[in-house]
Amino acid sequence: MKLKVRLYGTLSRSFPGYRHGQEMAVEIPEDGTAKELLSVLKIPESMGAVVAAEGRILKPDDAMRADSPVAVFQPIHGG
Repeated sequence: MKLKVRLYGTLSRSFPGYRHGQEMAVEIPEDGTAKELLSVLKIPESMGAVVAAEGRILKPDDAMRADSPVAVFQPIHGG
């Protein structure tokens, strides 16, 4: 299934030529999950990336929908 993905924060540095806010076409298996999307993008779990679609943050095992725009970002830490 094809998804339209936008990357935010430092995640975009892993994709040469990607510009902030630009959509990127990503192919994942049919009935793919948020965790599989991160795997296809080669974003390790240690980065703490979050996948959001349809106005909510997805859990790793939540299924993706081909017609939903997807945002991938890192939580902000600090104090």
